[in-house]
Amino acid sequence: MKKLVLSLAMVLGATFAFGQELTKEELKQQKRQIKALMGIVNDAEANINTDPVGAANSLKPVLKNELVNKDAYVWYVSASAKQAVIANENNKRVEGAAYDEAKLNLFTYDLGYDLEMCEKCDMLPDAKGRVKPRYSEFLKMSYMQQYGQFYNAGAYFYGNEDYEKAYELFKMFIDTADKLHKLEVMEKDTVNVPVAAYNMSLCGMQLQNYEMVLTHVDMALANEQMAPTAFRYKTVATVELGDTLAWLDLCKEGTVRFPEDAYFSQSLIQYYDSHNEQDKLSALADELVASDPNNPLFVYLKAYIPHQKEDLDTAIEWYTKTLEVDPNYENALSNLARCYLQKAYLYSSEHSSTKLNDRKQIAKDKEVLNGYYNQALPLLEKLRANCPDKTELWLTNLINCYYNLNKSDKVKELEKLQESLSGYDEY
Repeated sequence: MKKLVLSLAMVLGATFAFGQELTKEELKQQKRQIKALMGIVNDAEANINTDPVGAANSLKPVLKNELVNKDAYVWYVSASAKQAVIANENNKRVEGAAYDEAKLNLFTYDLGYDLEMCEKCDMLPDAKGRVKPRYSEFLKMSYMQQYGQFYNAGAYFYGNEDYEKAYELFKMFIDTADKLHKLEVMEKDTVNVPVAAYNMSLCGMQLQNYEMVLTHVDMALANEQMAPTAFRYKTVATVELGDTLAWLDLCKEGTVRFPEDAYFSQSLIQYYDSHNEQDKLSALADELVASDPNNPLFVYLKAYIPHQKEDLDTAIEWYTKTLEVDPNYENALSNLARCYLQKAYLYSSEHSSTKLNDRKQIAKDKEVLNGYYNQALPLLEKLRANCPDKTELWLTNLINCYYNLNKSDKVKELEKLQESLSGYDEY
C-alpha cells in the first residue's frame, strides 16, 4: 500500500501543479484506477519466474498510463520481467539449444528504456520533497549484466537493416559504459565505445539522418582504424546540414589528418574551383606543402593548380616533384604526360605555317615535338604497366605518342584494345 500512496501523492501533486483540482468523486475514481494498475504490476512481479513474457506483456498498458508510470517500482518490475526473458533465451543459446534471436534482441531493446525510466523515476522526490533511491543496486547489477548484450543487439538490428533500433542500442551501450565507469565498476572503455560510436554514425549515414551522425561521431575518432571514415562522415553530415564554413574547416583538417583520403582535398579543389577562388586554393596548397613536403598529395596539389590555369611549365615542375616523392603516383604520371602532349600540341599549332620546303625548320620542329612525345612516353608506359585496368589514364594518350613517334605496330595493338573496350567487334 505504501507504493500506492506514493504514486497517488505524485499524481495529485502534478494535478494541482496544473491548477486542475479534482472533485472527491474524481479522486476516488482515480484511486481505484491506480489500485487496479498497481495490482497488475504486483501480479506481473509474482509471475516473473514462471511466465516472464506474459508478465512483461501485461505491463504494456501500465507503462503508458500517467497515473502510475512515474513510480520507479513499475519500471523495476517491467525491467525484471524483460531481463528474465533475456536470461532464458541466452541460456538456451549458451547450451546450444534452439532460441528465439528476435525475441532476445527485441526484449533487450525494450529493456534499455525500462532501466532508463527506472533510474529517472527513482530520483524523483516523494510527496515531502525527499529523494530516496530504492533501486540503485538493482540498476547497477542490471547494467553490468546487459552491457555486452546492448552491443550485440545493436549489431543484430544493424544486420537486419533496422538502423534506428541499432542506433539506440549502440547508444545504450555507450551510456552504460559511462554509468559503470562512474560507479567505479570498470575502467573507462576506450576500445569498444569508439567502435559503438562509429556504428552510430554509420546508422545515421544509412538513414541519411545527419544530425544522428554527429551525436557521437567524435568518440569514434579515438579508434585509429575507423577515424578516417568517421571523420569523413562528420564532414559529409556537416555540409548536408548546410554549414558550409564548418565543412570547409573540416575538409582542411581532414586533408592534413588523413591525406590518403582524397575526398577532403578533392572537395576543397572543387569548391574553390567552382567559386573561382584560385588564390585560396593556392594558399592552401602552400600551407599543406609547408606542413608536410613529403606528402605526394600536397605536392600534387601544387601542380594541379597551375595546370588548371594552363601554366604548363610550373605544372611540369611540380608534377615532377610529386614523382620524386612518389614515383608511382598515378595522377601525377598521367597529368605530367598530358602536359608534355599539350606542349607538343601548342608548339605544333604555333609552327603550322612552316613552309614545306623549309627542311631545316621542319627538322627542328620534328626534333622538338619528338622530344615532348618521348618525355610523355615512359610516363604512359609506366602507367600501363602499373595499372593496366585504368585505361582512362593512359590509353588514348599512349596511342597518340606511338602514332607521332611512328610506332605503327604499337598503334595497331592499342587500337585493337580500344575497340575491344568499346564493345566493337569486326565481322
